[in-house]
Amino acid sequence: MDKIITSLGLMSGTSLDGIDASIIKSDGNSHLEILLNKFFPYSHDFKQKLGNYINNINSLKDIENSKSEYKELEREITLYHSQISNEIISEQNISLDIVGFHGQTIIHKPSEKYTIQMGDPNLLSQILKKKVIFNFRKNDIENNGEGAPLTPIYHSLIAKKIYPNKPSIFLNIGGITNYTYCDGDNLRAKDIGPGNVLIDEYLKKTKNLEFDLDGNIASQGKVNMDIINQFIEHEIYNSKNRHSYDRSEFDFNFVKGLEFEDAVSTLNYFTALIISNFLNENFDENINIILCGGGRKNKTLSKNLKNLTKKNVVDIDEFNFDGDFIESQAFAYLAIRSFFKKNISFPQTTKVEKPITGGEVFENF
Repeated sequence: MDKIITSLGLMSGTSLDGIDASIIKSDGNSHLEILLNKFFPYSHDFKQKLGNYINNINSLKDIENSKSEYKELEREITLYHSQISNEIISEQNISLDIVGFHGQTIIHKPSEKYTIQMGDPNLLSQILKKKVIFNFRKNDIENNGEGAPLTPIYHSLIAKKIYPNKPSIFLNIGGITNYTYCDGDNLRAKDIGPGNVLIDEYLKKTKNLEFDLDGNIASQGKVNMDIINQFIEHEIYNSKNRHSYDRSEFDFNFVKGLEFEDAVSTLNYFTALIISNFLNENFDENINIILCGGGRKNKTLSKNLKNLTKKNVVDIDEFNFDGDFIESQAFAYLAIRSFFKKNISFPQTTKVEKPITGGEVFENF
């Protein structure tokens, strides 16, 4: 049996709102103690700068052509991660063994055999004087996987605690929506389609708003079913032949011309319909669905999902797990598994050829 070690997981998601940090103790198997969860928002200016950069990146060539800007942003992101890590360590007086550093996803193109997570693990290791686990997706993609989703093995650990001996689905609504089917050691996972991305991008571009708090704007509008019926079968929203998505692939232009509240309401319902269609086609009505990720806080989206799936959809927070920090906890857990050379991705989760380990250890002190 592997020893229990302490790991800090750092996750900055596609919503670009900031960094989620979690400290856990685990053996990389069934033992789990969650010691801390904390969120650190990006400043408005940095978020805007990072978002503008990502929006202009469509290929590796674009990164190469903007190398100095990339390096500047990478250093800034890494220093911010080091700052919050030192703050947590000093505040909590916790002795860390390792740090799981996801980095900021800039572009994800598994079909072209690459994924770019911005961050400098050597610099982070040097500042923190800790072993840093990074490049979680690299080995998966090099072995014909899609590099995502990587959280299913952690979802499985939690599912066994919430619904022991029962199959369940983790539905994670971040920028992109992904699911994990958990039935003992049987795992299946993939991206389903958009999560918050369509709603958030529309709000950002039209009203300079970050998100629809509690789904209040969507609740005031009227859903345009003609537009939904016209676009629901569009290739990008047909997840049958896709396993993972990049945020940049989704476009809200099909609601242009609608009144503001109607557009938000339509995007909300459209997103819920894509997710529910997938769940209804692939799982029977008795399956338990555990809702996590930022999208679970959008009450209109959650209501639409429950109405459209006719399944038992339960917020993960009801089980004393903080749904805002599942991914940062997951990368703390993945760091431990990577450190012990345990598998983190599987044929039924990322389409990798065989179960493999992932993250690389960086020690620069």
